[in-house]
Amino acid sequence: MGDMLRVENLTMMFGGLAALKDVSLNVEQGELLSVIGPNGSGKTTLFNVITGLYVPTSGKVAFDGKDITRLSAYGIAERGLARTFQNINLFDSMTVLDNVKVGQHSATKSGVLDAVVRSGRYQKEEKETKAKAQELVEFVGLSAVSGELAKNLPYGEQKRLEIARSLAS
Repeated sequence: MGDMLRVENLTMMFGGLAALKDVSLNVEQGELLSVIGPNGSGKTTLFNVITGLYVPTSGKVAFDGKDITRLSAYGIAERGLARTFQNINLFDSMTVLDNVKVGQHSATKSGVLDAVVRSGRYQKEEKETKAKAQELVEFVGLSAVSGELAKNLPYGEQKRLEIARSLAS
């Protein structure tokens, strides 16, 4: 299958403190991988570097065979690599389905004018966005609550919603 994510000799220094030192890992397509360790061991720093929130001191990150080490977080997300955070950050007053639709915003091309005049391009994108969001809501097991406001969901369902939104991006 091949590596979807390759991290090679990643080092992240904060002043004289090495938060990561020569970290390497490979994740193949279809593989699930856990990163475990005590508080302060560099787990969050690793994810922040992989997703472009931090630029590493040295090392390389490749996604789908392309070097993403120095790309912005937005550029990395555009290529299909996204993350969730420990603290849930949903749009509380929006429905489950609408929260997932928001995750697709970077892939749409319609502008404000398209939305105002409801152009053909806007209507087509809206239909496609809704269909993909419905698939993802079903995938994470939230179909029964797709019209519910995010703030009304219990914690576990909110976390699954955040995962669906991340997959949407």
